[in-house]
Amino acid sequence: MVFQRFFFFILISLIPVILTAQKEARPRVIAMTDGEIDDHSSMVRFLLYTCDINLLAIIETNSVYQRKGHSDKDWYEKQLAAYEKVHPNLIKHHPDYPTAAEIRSKSFVGDEDSAHLVKVTSREERNAQKPGGRVQYMPDDWTNTPGSDKIVEILLDKNPEPVYIQAWGGGNTAAKAFYKLKTEHPNDYERAVSKVVMYNIWYQDDAGNYIETYHPKVTMLYSDAFNTTWAYRVQTHTKDFITNEVKNNHGPLGALYPQTYVSEGDSPSFLYSLYNGLRSYEHPTYGGWGGRFVKLQNFENGYTDATDEGDIKKPLNRWIIQANNDFEARLDWCVAENYKDANHAPVIKLKGKLDLTAKPGKKITLNAKGTKDPDGNNISYKWWQYKDAGTYDGAVTIENATSELAIVIIPAEKRTGTVHIILEVTDNGKPQLVSYRRVIITVKKK
Repeated sequence: MVFQRFFFFILISLIPVILTAQKEARPRVIAMTDGEIDDHSSMVRFLLYTCDINLLAIIETNSVYQRKGHSDKDWYEKQLAAYEKVHPNLIKHHPDYPTAAEIRSKSFVGDEDSAHLVKVTSREERNAQKPGGRVQYMPDDWTNTPGSDKIVEILLDKNPEPVYIQAWGGGNTAAKAFYKLKTEHPNDYERAVSKVVMYNIWYQDDAGNYIETYHPKVTMLYSDAFNTTWAYRVQTHTKDFITNEVKNNHGPLGALYPQTYVSEGDSPSFLYSLYNGLRSYEHPTYGGWGGRFVKLQNFENGYTDATDEGDIKKPLNRWIIQANNDFEARLDWCVAENYKDANHAPVIKLKGKLDLTAKPGKKITLNAKGTKDPDGNNISYKWWQYKDAGTYDGAVTIENATSELAIVIIPAEKRTGTVHIILEVTDNGKPQLVSYRRVIITVKKK
């Protein structure tokens, strides 16, 4: 044990300690995948971001598009085996990557019973499989699965932090888990399901309509904008990127990427809950790499795609280049045996709290002095107001918006609400990488 502690200390000391600056608790994540071809692509990316989440489970499921699921195939096992081969390099660049053995221990099979989908109509028919659609089944007499039982176990724990359940395919496994909690653990039910934030890439079975009706304490995010930003036939301009920066010369994991361009309809669901400084997972309306959401009327905890500046695609599109650059860097980590042989994002040191209050007319100084690039690259600063994310009806003035020290001036008009200020620090490495901080200023009259 003493040797292990000593080894761990040496390993950490080899990686710049600034990686852990202003570290928060990483979001707790359950990913459910129906094994569709674009899920294979998303999983390659997902595994390279397991250092930025607290991974609780990966569950193989089915959907109306993959009715029998694909757990009988070995696509996922092959990816884990490839991840295992690159893991020794990955931890040289970020110490928090879990081992393949740990990920395997958190891998389960959920609902892949096609009989549960027999009566489910297509999402185009009668507005089914969309928020407010009719409930077409009840999971009462379904058999529990290892996947649904794992969800129950996780939600019953005493940790009050949110659990982000991602439905890359169908949500039947979660539906059964919530039913079991309600019927077998009534005293813990509301506490348990209230922790859930479920990001749905469409409703790909009837689980969405069932959950929003019978388990309204679950926060449900319904994404449709993924289909015009991240899914098939959208990022066709990335063919050279996939060929040169993913499939070839970047190790065995990237080589398993099955498609010819970025086609990852499910990726927004986990990009939403990344620990990357944007804090998007803190509330659906905040926005980040996984999009931004607005409250649905007549739903206690239902949300759907928001628009930024009148464009429903922009909450996702505004980050795509930065997200893909970051993906490229992590693929470099797979083959870079030394820290100095790859690029890493700048590490922001922002003095003071991330949540502030101010009166109208107030000047607020935001200080990012001490921000550094771990590779010694030049860095640039950009402070900007994310107007769509805030509730403040108006613009603030940001002086010195391209320096490490910015001044936010709240107008003297007696308006109130929240102002979201985003700091982006960009390096000039290859690929160019961006780090973020979000400061939320609550403007009060008194």
